[in-house]
Amino acid sequence: MQRIYEQTLAVRSQIGDELAFEELLSLYGPHLFRFVSKMMQATPGMVEDLIQEIWLSIFKGLPSLRDPSKFKSWAFRIARDRVYREYRRRKIVAQATETDLDAVAETNDVDPSGDQEALFRGLDAISAEHREVLVLCFLEDMSYEEISQVTGVSIGTVRSRIHYAKHALRGFLRKEQV
Repeated sequence: MQRIYEQTLAVRSQIGDELAFEELLSLYGPHLFRFVSKMMQATPGMVEDLIQEIWLSIFKGLPSLRDPSKFKSWAFRIARDRVYREYRRRKIVAQATETDLDAVAETNDVDPSGDQEALFRGLDAISAEHREVLVLCFLEDMSYEEISQVTGVSIGTVRSRIHYAKHALRGFLRKEQV
């Protein structure tokens, strides 16, 4: 039922209904803000600026959205592309780091439900590629198919990234417990 409502809002926004667009903004604004915040690890002011640019891109691109049922993954794709443009501008490396690979190699089972702050520190410590799939999967509750659409990679690659991201996060949490 929620999906149909969101799809209706997207269609109404495409034909210029400002109230429908405001509703989309209120529905997805906090989710996009959380995603960009976790990906950028920047000041709230910088994240707000990026979010405004993202919503402007969404607004301008709405008429070209072919499948309104894909609004959520489309909007997150726009946010992701903007974040990665910012990475390039700042020369931030978004690939897996040596620390991530060490964490994967040393992983043992760790109970991630223990300390939420440690979990968020762990998300900040792993590569952007790994952080991205975990945030989309577990914080934004996206399916592998939706994550695939957002990231532009195959579902198999999404599965692989989530697997290695979990290992990297467990490795970080294990080191925190020592």
